[in-house]
Amino acid sequence: METQVMSFHYHFHVLRHYFECHDILEEHWKDQTRFSKNDAIVSLILFSTACYHYRRGNVKGALKTYKKSLQIAEYNDDFDHLGIERTPYISIINSEMMRIAQGEAYRNIQLPLTNACYQALESAYDDFEFNYNMDVSDYIKHHHLHRDRTEVIESRMSAFNQRHSKL
Repeated sequence: METQVMSFHYHFHVLRHYFECHDILEEHWKDQTRFSKNDAIVSLILFSTACYHYRRGNVKGALKTYKKSLQIAEYNDDFDHLGIERTPYISIINSEMMRIAQGEAYRNIQLPLTNACYQALESAYDDFEFNYNMDVSDYIKHHHLHRDRTEVIESRMSAFNQRHSKL
């Protein structure tokens, strides 16, 4: 199993660092020679983003993102390389949307891992086990507010300057 996918599962199930999960898989996805917004990996990117929103109390953003994740999961059946059992994964997405609709609070989720993925995670990480503790640091819970955005800001400023230098 690919290192980035393993890292995603470790961050998702042990550290519960959903923002980092998004970044890990997005980088892996964009490194592919051919990629599409309908790839199965995009469903997982969106799912981890939805979990991030839901845990922070942004239920509107979470619901919208779970719906996008579900659409891709229903469209694409290529989840084996991601270590995910597709049918139970779809059930989990539907369950989370129902929980939001019923006003239920966020809870940690265990993704339906394939046996091969679970065994690979146990072999790769000595401390791999599902973390059901709801306590996470503010740095993880509100990561988008605490991360270093220097590189992003510089890149945007450079693009802005390039656009305006052509005028």
